[in-house]
Amino acid sequence: MRIALNARIVGAVVGFAAGLLFVIGGWRVWLIMMGFLLAGYAVGVWIDPPQGLLRWYRRHVDRIFRS
Repeated sequence: MRIALNARIVGAVVGFAAGLLFVIGGWRVWLIMMGFLLAGYAVGVWIDPPQGLLRWYRRHVDRIFRS
């Protein structure tokens, strides 16, 4: 049986994991993990940006260096 992942399922699983971490580890552990999660997401976007973001970045860099 194959389960189709969509944004609601992923959001529910991530929310459950974050809530469980908050209850078991406390708020400091939760904040540290959220910081690492945000840093990892930022690095992931930087390494493999979506095409719209890549076009926006190139357009603005070209605009800066043309003037």
